[in-house]
Amino acid sequence: MTRRDDAGPTTIGEPVDRRAPGRPATFAPPAKASTRRPPPEVRRSNGAAEGADAASELPSVALLGAANSVHTRKWAVTLAERGHRVVVTSWVAADPIPGVDLRVAPYANSARRGSAGAVVRLVLTGWWMRREVRRTRPDVLHVHSLGMAGLFSLLIPRVGTRVVTPWGSELRVAARSKLRGSVVRAALRRADVVLPTSAAVTKELVDRYQVPVERTDTISWGVDDRFGEIRDDVRPDDVRRRHGIPLDATVLFSARSAGPVYRTEEILTAYDRAVAHRPDLHLVLLVGQRPAETSAAQAQRRCLDAAARLATARPGRVTVVDRTLTPVEVFTLMCASDVMISVPRWDQRSSTVLEAALAGCRLLLADLPAYHEMVSDGLTAEIVGEPLTDRLSEKLLTVRRSDAREQRQNRQFIETSESWSRQVGAVQRWYLALTGRQVATAVDTPA
Repeated sequence: MTRRDDAGPTTIGEPVDRRAPGRPATFAPPAKASTRRPPPEVRRSNGAAEGADAASELPSVALLGAANSVHTRKWAVTLAERGHRVVVTSWVAADPIPGVDLRVAPYANSARRGSAGAVVRLVLTGWWMRREVRRTRPDVLHVHSLGMAGLFSLLIPRVGTRVVTPWGSELRVAARSKLRGSVVRAALRRADVVLPTSAAVTKELVDRYQVPVERTDTISWGVDDRFGEIRDDVRPDDVRRRHGIPLDATVLFSARSAGPVYRTEEILTAYDRAVAHRPDLHLVLLVGQRPAETSAAQAQRRCLDAAARLATARPGRVTVVDRTLTPVEVFTLMCASDVMISVPRWDQRSSTVLEAALAGCRLLLADLPAYHEMVSDGLTAEIVGEPLTDRLSEKLLTVRRSDAREQRQNRQFIETSESWSRQVGAVQRWYLALTGRQVATAVDTPA
């Protein structure tokens, strides 16, 4: 069962078992982890002074991830606000992160071309990361994703305890590629604990990759605690005017990054079929994060070209948001939308989907285990089957905004079980359990 942190405030280092009465646990809570004897290099806390002073400090954290990722940046800022010393080690150039030590590989903007140049850049970046992590010697190395971050993590020496958060789409790709599958296996073997966001992915890690169940914990990332108040202050008409969206339209929001993983071209085709019969429909396409890898960037470009062709064919019925939006801006756009579409090839417990539910959107979701899991837990949504283009276009012919009862139900679900601050606290408890720290600091509010 996904961890649902609806209990009251707790204290870091005070393990909490949040299983629903009568339901079996499919995760190992930090209470169990804290009884395990950490390996010697973890107990030494990377050379930190032994004794009460060292044990009372929050562990330092190095996040290995793409610094331009909204998720990476959000985790870094939140952990820094809670008192951790945070270093983000990235192979992608990005703007500074407030309160965080951002270190970007000097080869991030390299002009090397071709496959040989890419290999050279990859090797140079890997060795640079190895040196930087040795230099910073974090108590916790948190590997965010098993794609590029997982690959680079294989070159990093054992200087502290290691946490891995896999992203859903990577496991689907790894299942079809021997090379990527071997990278994922190797990265998972090096992890002290793996923290997926859905029970379906946890099961895959245990069944396919033989990760011991006691080294996993299913922790949803939840929804930013501020968004409940922001929702009440949003003026939908003003937001629509700002983006050039008709005030009387039924707005469909494709809020995931444009690209093949999120099946953008199939969404465009389904919408084109439906809008021919429903001229009130208006599609908003979020470009989202620009991929650093050349092949992914080219794939996204093809999707955006298809969107541009559709916008020309259906004038005034398609809005492509091609600038980077802050998380708050994305949420306000959700509040001004009627329907949110999320139909990726694979996913976990998506914060974007949960945010759209809080915003009041009707949810059209792919037929994926993680999405069925959310519906089973209490989320109101419609599942769209395969073949996707046909089933989605049929849904769009009749879809309407959620009614008041459905919106209340989803808002209650988010507010009682999907608080971001409590989910961060659950991750902090793992950091403390694995490093042997005992810190009496409330986990539900920043330190």
